[in-house]
This record gives sequence, C-alpha cells and structure tokens, in this order.
Amino acid sequence: MRKRGNIQKRGNAYSVIVYLGKDPATGKEKRKRCTFPTLREAERFVHQFYAHGGAVAPPNTRVRLGEFLEQWLRDYATSAVSPTTLRCYQGIVKHIALSFLGLTPLPRLAPQAIQSFLAKKLEEGLSSTTVRHIYALLHGALGHAVKWGLIPRNPCDFVDPPRRRQAEMRVWDEEQVRLFLAEARRSSRYYVLYLAAILTGMRQGELLGLRWQDVDLTLGIASVRQTFYPLYGSKQRSKQVQSLFKEPKSAKSRRTIALPPTLVEELHKVREEQARYREAFGSAYADYGLVFCQPNGKPLNANNIVKRDFRRVIERAGLPRIRFHDLRHCHATHLLRQGVHPKVVQERLGHATTAFTLAVYSHVLPGMQEEAARRIENTLLGTSKDRDPFAE
Repeated sequence: MRKRGNIQKRGNAYSVIVYLGKDPATGKEKRKRCTFPTLREAERFVHQFYAHGGAVAPPNTRVRLGEFLEQWLRDYATSAVSPTTLRCYQGIVKHIALSFLGLTPLPRLAPQAIQSFLAKKLEEGLSSTTVRHIYALLHGALGHAVKWGLIPRNPCDFVDPPRRRQAEMRVWDEEQVRLFLAEARRSSRYYVLYLAAILTGMRQGELLGLRWQDVDLTLGIASVRQTFYPLYGSKQRSKQVQSLFKEPKSAKSRRTIALPPTLVEELHKVREEQARYREAFGSAYADYGLVFCQPNGKPLNANNIVKRDFRRVIERAGLPRIRFHDLRHCHATHLLRQGVHPKVVQERLGHATTAFTLAVYSHVLPGMQEEAARRIENTLLGTSKDRDPFAE
C-alpha cells in the first residue's frame, strides 16, 4: 500500500494526493486531492500531514484570514461571548480583514507577518492594550482553526505580543478641580454627573447604570449593582444605541459608597427635576429608573458626554485635558494625599485588593512617606523637625 503523498505538476500548480486509509464499508482506499501554487508548499503539506498521523485536513488555499475570521465570528463567537465582547470582536475582525494580513491565505499565514502587523499597529498609534486585544483574538481564532483541521499549528504561538504599557495617569490638583466644577455648574447639564464621579470614584458605566432604587439619600449611600454598556449599531444605524445593563464585573465591584452631603443635596434636585420631566413626557417617558439619564428617561450616550460636553467644559475652564476616567483617579489620589487609609480607598473604588490600589497610585506614596516620617517623629519624640531632642 502506498503511504506517501503523490505530488504531480498540473499546469502551473502542484496537485497532492494523500491516502486516508480504507473505507470500512467498501474496502477501497480513500484518497484526497488538493492543489498548491508551489512545489515547496505541496511538500510542506505532505510532511505535516504524515507528521500528524494523517490528521491534518488538506487546506483550502483560497480561504483568506479575513474570510476565516468572519466565519469564526458567525460559527463560534456569536454564541460563546457576551454582546459587548462580540461587538469588540467584530470591530477587530473588520480592522484585520481590510489589512494585508486579512488578505493572506490561511495556510500561508506566517508568524513573521503577524508580528509585523502588530508592530505596524503600534506605529500607527494604537495603545499596547489594544494591540494585545488584537493578538488575543487572533490567537484564539487560529486555535480553533487548528482544532478544525484547517492549519497544522497556530502561528500566533511563535509571536510575541507587545509588552503592556501603563496608560499615563493625569489628575488635577485641588484648585483645578474647583475650576472645572465651577465651569460645569455654570454651563453644563452634566454637572451633577461630574460631581458624582469626582466625589465617589465610580466608573462611568457604574454612574450611567446607577438607579434610584440603589440610592438612599436619607442615609447618604449608593450601591453599585449594575453597569451600563452602550451597544452601537452599524453605520446605517449609527444614531441608534442599544442599551445593555450588566452586573459589575467582579464581586469587589459590587459595593456601597458613602455620599458626601453636597452630592446628596444635588441628587435631591436631580430627582425633583426628573419628576417634572416625567410629567411633561407622559407615556413617552422611558422609565429605566436611572439617576443620570436624558430628559425622556433614556440612558445617556457616554461618547456624546465626553466629546460634546466634557472636553468643552475643560477647554472653557482653561485646564489640561484629561479623560473622564481620570476623574476617578482624582478621587483616589486626593483621598490618599489626605491620609485616608488605602483599604478605604480600595473599597470605594471597588479594587480587588489594597495592594492593587497602592500599585496603581504609587505616584502618591513619596509624599505620604515624608508625612509619615514627620508624624512618627512628632508622636514619639514630641519634637519639631528642626530640633534634636538628644542634643545637649
């Protein structure tokens, strides 16, 4: 019985016939033919086929990476991941499909090509975190290609993802925070939202998903029990936003936060204003029970808040531009600088551990160390910094 692949030249291509054993029903040999553009590729397939015990299916050289990824989304990701993750995957796949990598036939996808693609994305200005997400999707999808017998091995196994780079954290000092809030009070309808972000340290999604049933204004507390995610439609429906509410991402994220009296007072005003809007809209009011919402009750659009209002308030106040998420960093940084125990800060932010909180805000520690040194001196020795108690 022949046990080697038979390679034949047919025109400008090379045809390979592999023997898959006997059909148990008929007793005849089963054969499979596939075609390759070069002799080298044909020989490589024959070697890989028998090296894997005949378990590697002959590849379809016409299937390109972009086409495979789109099929992978339909056949696997649609039912395996959450809607928000699926939207993220769809964006990445669309980005890859239009690139030189997406046009590469799946069996000819080389690790070097993937490495070059990732390097190019970094040069174009994408963050290391975003590029790592691209790598993770490719690695996972090509792992399924191996399981399905489309390729003999995963080329991403031989690719190094970029090292994670910590995003630059920018925070305002006390005076800058006051200037921002003063300008927001004067010119923005989202003043209370910004105030809540600075005074509670809650994430944007947590604030936009906060419901009145989770707030006790009498006790001055708010419980984080759900997060809001916007799901944006296609270009044809770009103005439509699907609302998705999910539980917080971890047990520590489900937490109760004490509210400062100033914020409690402002929330009373927000609730009274919402009651007037509810009466004005009548049956057209979409009552999601949200604390921060549009006049008609529908969820706020996070992108619109940042692009159309938050950045403009910063510009009018003459302040350095920061991200909305940096308001959370302002909250934590100022608490630590005031000597609040890191455990309390960790609980307010919803971090998993105090060690993680200190690692994120390590830039605050040098000043805290100096203050601690002065305090221990004054407490134990009862001296000022310019007097030596042991001097004669």
